[in-house]
Amino acid sequence: MRIFVAIDIPKVEKIIHIQNQIMKQYEFVQYHVRFINKYNLHLTIMFLGEKTDFAVREIISNLKRLDFDPFEIRFTNVGCFPKNSNPSVIWMGLDNQSSKKLNDLYGAISKLLEKDIGYGKETQNDFSEEKSVYVPHLTIFRINRHFKSRISFDPVFQFDPFTDEICQIKLKRSMLTADGPIYSDLFTIDARA
Repeated sequence: MRIFVAIDIPKVEKIIHIQNQIMKQYEFVQYHVRFINKYNLHLTIMFLGEKTDFAVREIISNLKRLDFDPFEIRFTNVGCFPKNSNPSVIWMGLDNQSSKKLNDLYGAISKLLEKDIGYGKETQNDFSEEKSVYVPHLTIFRINRHFKSRISFDPVFQFDPFTDEICQIKLKRSMLTADGPIYSDLFTIDARA
């Protein structure tokens, strides 16, 4: 099964409001630009790929040792990948302090998984340091691949920054379907009380 470590976003109504504002301001056609469903809004911490049931049990066992305090993240800006003139993804970004917290969390999870099951060792290559930079972001739109060349996105869109409190980290399963991915929770790690 395909799995990843992620954080669900509690304040989805704010995200939906921003998605609607962006659609209106940039005059996107809904057939060209696909909303990320409110049930699928999450910050990916680490994509682990295809794993066997045995490997998933090992990952869960390792993640049980993750210890973290609740923390706040602050959404402040929007952007896109790979470039403004031909985007595949439009995302919401975080302030520097939030990005640092998420990078620290990424580092802690990497150490837990690398030590016990070798996560990362088999995927290392000559460019791994450059390619493995973790950039925390919340994907809010995917661009239909047939229309990428018709879409341009200038990330000057302004919104009132807002915070969200993070109290859980989840190991999730991703099932790919013709209508997009379906995510389900496999394991939840709660922050210290």
